[in-house]
Amino acid sequence: MLSGNEIRRLYLDYFKNKHKHTVVESSGLVPDNPTVLLTTAGMLQFMPIYLGYEKPPYNPPRAASCQKCARAGGKDSDIENVGRTPRHHTFFEMLGNFAFGDYYKKELIPWAWEFVTENMKLDPERLWITVYEKDDEAFEIWTKDVGIPAHKVLRKGKKDNFWGPPGTTGSCGPCSEIHYDLGEEFKCSDNCGIDTCECDRWVEIWNLVFTELFKDEEGNFSPLEKKNVDTGMGLERITMVCQNKTSTFETDLLKPILDRVSEISGISYKASEKTDISLRIITDHARCAAFLINDGVIPGNEGRSYVLRMILRRALRHGKILGMELPFLYKLVGVIVENYKGAYPDLEANRKKVENTIRKEEERFKLTLDRGYKLMDEFIAAKRDIDGEDAFKLYDTYGFPLELTKEIAQEHGLKVDETGFKTAMQEQKERAKAAAQKISLTDDLKYAAIEEKFGATVFTGYADTAQAAQEAKILAIVEGEGFTDIVLDKTPFYAECGGQTGDTGFIESENLKAEVLTTFKVNNLFVHRTNIINGEAVTGSSVHAKINAARRFETKLHHSAAHLLQAALIKVLGSEVKQAGSQVDENRTRFDFSYPRAMTPEEISDVERIINNWISDGLDVTTVEMGIEQAKRTGAISLFGEKYGDVVRVVTMGAISKELCAGTHAANTRDIRLAKIVSESAIAAGTRRIELVVSKAAFEFMNLRVQELDKLSLFFKTQYDGVMGRAEKIQEENKELRNELGQLKTEQNRSKFAEFLSQARDFDGGRLLVSKAAGFDGNALKTGAEFLAQKLGESIIVLASDTSVAACVSDGFVQKGFNAGKIAGEIAKAAGASGGGRPNFAQGGVKDCSVLDEVLAKICKDFLN
Repeated sequence: MLSGNEIRRLYLDYFKNKHKHTVVESSGLVPDNPTVLLTTAGMLQFMPIYLGYEKPPYNPPRAASCQKCARAGGKDSDIENVGRTPRHHTFFEMLGNFAFGDYYKKELIPWAWEFVTENMKLDPERLWITVYEKDDEAFEIWTKDVGIPAHKVLRKGKKDNFWGPPGTTGSCGPCSEIHYDLGEEFKCSDNCGIDTCECDRWVEIWNLVFTELFKDEEGNFSPLEKKNVDTGMGLERITMVCQNKTSTFETDLLKPILDRVSEISGISYKASEKTDISLRIITDHARCAAFLINDGVIPGNEGRSYVLRMILRRALRHGKILGMELPFLYKLVGVIVENYKGAYPDLEANRKKVENTIRKEEERFKLTLDRGYKLMDEFIAAKRDIDGEDAFKLYDTYGFPLELTKEIAQEHGLKVDETGFKTAMQEQKERAKAAAQKISLTDDLKYAAIEEKFGATVFTGYADTAQAAQEAKILAIVEGEGFTDIVLDKTPFYAECGGQTGDTGFIESENLKAEVLTTFKVNNLFVHRTNIINGEAVTGSSVHAKINAARRFETKLHHSAAHLLQAALIKVLGSEVKQAGSQVDENRTRFDFSYPRAMTPEEISDVERIINNWISDGLDVTTVEMGIEQAKRTGAISLFGEKYGDVVRVVTMGAISKELCAGTHAANTRDIRLAKIVSESAIAAGTRRIELVVSKAAFEFMNLRVQELDKLSLFFKTQYDGVMGRAEKIQEENKELRNELGQLKTEQNRSKFAEFLSQARDFDGGRLLVSKAAGFDGNALKTGAEFLAQKLGESIIVLASDTSVAACVSDGFVQKGFNAGKIAGEIAKAAGASGGGRPNFAQGGVKDCSVLDEVLAKICKDFLN
């Protein structure tokens, strides 16, 4: 049975070795495109190639990848289904192969069939194919070239088997899907068939998309000059099918996490459907949260940070339903890391960061839950029913689950307005969805037409007067699903660029109040994504554009701090420090840089001290516009990933920093007040990440630290300077106790293993002992084998438990050709695992313990014969 890790490797190897694809590493869950909330598909990182902005850097022009994806916010999300169906997830891995004007249907369709039947060993009788109803070419290839019976290749309409365009115009084309039949026992009715229903019996495992057409504004389709291929195979789904499971939660990708949730909660899986839903939600959300945090997302109230907070609290809410006490979710990080570190080694490097981030969010949520209970007590004391707004306030402000609100209310004879709650919830979802919408190809064309008509937006936001309301005129309006994009002739709103987040605020007139959710650039246009609160946006009307000045102020301080941080890193670590990315908002600075090792605590302290010294020095921050070549001659450092025009802005801070930068900045370093490094971690081989807070965020961070120190001081009943000593003393006592416990356990194990001596038999001038040893882990088996070898002398010892196998062969038997590595490897392989080691001693795993009796009997028989 193939593991999920093996399937991932087999897929990439198949396309790399057999069909000359370049294997491209998964991009992060945070896309480079600021208009996209999260990476939701494998083809996203290749969009510049598909759109013709870039040429494919691969020779031949084909690629394969296993892409990390998250669908937990925006219109692509169906989070409500997660946990309630066998195979919906917020995080998943998408296997895909891509061709850019290269191979097409004639090549790909036979490859796909070969891979699923020969490499994945799927039963061809269980596979069904769907094609677009007008795609005769694909139908002919499937039936004639591949040899699929015509009745198993179904033609379907555009809804099912035609991709795109993303908007009203753009590239599009037919797709061909491979489905797997789980069997008659899963049919939803007597009329259940792949052509009549979409029940859980039929699993779509691979979608082959062929973009060959262009749809114009009149609805006409014309052939593309270069045809492309984009495929997607969900790793969780194909693993489910290959492992003969009926739910992705039961595969080896998720079952270890689910088992850990059951262990912590004390609730067995499949005890009841209600508890199973909560167990699955916690399992899925913990995995998604771990990967999001690993890729740099932190819990917050906007954009992808809001998505992370939402899924964390949804998981915690279901923990509360199961009776679990917070914090508990952070305890799942270990099993997630163990399960995925082979494919994503950065998870292991960032384990502590992920655990700490989740635990802090749990502790914060625990506080809001307590305040929510206090609000509930007020309703109970007043004997007042809970209306929709109050129920939503309990949920949104205090993180109170509706189910818990209803349960407590019913116990006290109160009612909850669920309809009103759902209305308030829907309004919140639409608001979040508006911020999550992405720019489609159609919108790109619309914005290009707007820029061609009106020219570039005039940005007035560098001046201090930007904090006042800016008079502007609405040039264009682009309506979206739950949002309205507004383009002004001039604007004080900074558009996300160079790592700095886009401004928020309001656009207002006598007849309009629009909240600006974010601001971004499309070429030279500044686009204000808004939620219309009152009135109507009208093209040509005059408005007042006012940024959130407090948010901008804190953001620009963090941006200036990023420049100081880079200068300090170079000063402490040397010139090999090169910026590899940054993200700046009002709450923190995240700075990625190339460096071969982790920083020492002393180096981190030096960097922080140098930054704060520069802040105290009150260095003037000046900005000068000049030609790009002149700027380079001045020694100005360019920012990672930025594309510069002929004229650039050079930001200088005293004599210590000079960078090309289009962002907003403090007037003087003294404005920053205080800087504190929060964390330093690895995000990839040779790449480090520092998170820094300054100004208001730094003081809040330090106050929280002091509060925690107060708690520790009170707990240990000592002054601040005695806390560390008390903690070290307790740690040392615990270490001694663990050693004593370990010694006791070892003695107990030896006593138990002494009972095995009677099973040894004479063999070839020595002794042979082959036995099951139930209830012992790998370490205990090792100790037992060594103990028995010492007692038996010249011997061969083979021990196997439900999880491990150990083999010990003395020197005399090694010289006769016996090998512990081969013995352990053979048993482990028969039990569905792997093993090996030295000729004298070796160990292996056991996945299927049901075969052990038969395997050990055979080993023993082979020896004696």
